[in-house]
Amino acid sequence: MRTNAKLYKLDQSPLYKLRSRAKLARLLGVSVADLRRLTKNADSLYKEFEIRKKNGEMRPVQNPERYLKVVQGRLAKVLARIAPPDYLYCPVKGRCYVSNAGQHRGNRDVRCLDIRRYFPSTPSRRVYWFFRSVMGCEKDIAATLARLATYKGCLPTGSRLSPIMAYYSHIDTWDAIACICKEKGYRLTVYIDDVTISGQSVDPDDIWRIKQVIHRSGLRYHKEKAYTDRPPEITGVIVDGERLIVPNRQIAKLAKTRKSLSSTTDPEELKKLHDKISGLRGQMAQVAIKALELPQLSTT
Repeated sequence: MRTNAKLYKLDQSPLYKLRSRAKLARLLGVSVADLRRLTKNADSLYKEFEIRKKNGEMRPVQNPERYLKVVQGRLAKVLARIAPPDYLYCPVKGRCYVSNAGQHRGNRDVRCLDIRRYFPSTPSRRVYWFFRSVMGCEKDIAATLARLATYKGCLPTGSRLSPIMAYYSHIDTWDAIACICKEKGYRLTVYIDDVTISGQSVDPDDIWRIKQVIHRSGLRYHKEKAYTDRPPEITGVIVDGERLIVPNRQIAKLAKTRKSLSSTTDPEELKKLHDKISGLRGQMAQVAIKALELPQLSTT
């Protein structure tokens, strides 16, 4: 996608009311024959493995092979050109986890919810529903797109298409939640599976309504956190009044990593430690820079 590409409304997308398989193939940069092969053999074009999460648990990954990954990336770029709602912060170009947290500056009451197993909980029928009912594609086109986007009946965790596809597959759910928040004057942000609602006072009954919307969609929430008159942590950033700061654990991790440098002479281990330090410094710098870029809160 060109960096200067303009955004358009959903009904101006080249996917909108798409009826031709040949046009879809051209849009994705493949031949009709390759498109047919990809959809027919989609489930065989993945490698499954596990990676260890920070908490020590293993996370399953379904990683598409290169050619399918390229095609999925092209579809993700087409969807990314649809103008996003104000509440969506990832995956949206120019928005990040820091600006997501920054939207909740100055609010006394903050509620955070995580969507549990967001990608595995997004079935192919929801992907089909989006392309068929929202985008108005022909049945066979919607089915083809759903097949390209999913693995064994749900969104794969290793595809770059999955984050934006998960949002559009549940667009009715997110818009319903946004309506509740607008009605009550709350601030809503959605960062993939992290949902944050804030205001000067957030009614627990409204949070219950939002939970019901999530539950009716087939999704489940967990890791609920509530912050009242204390700095919340939102997508890995501490929001203290108008300030955005990194959590203390990040500072402690940087200090521990620096200390480890003096206790090893192994070149490979030294490189890993230097890379880790560079990454931590980069995160801290990003928070500081983005905090400066955000508009000042009104004092009136």
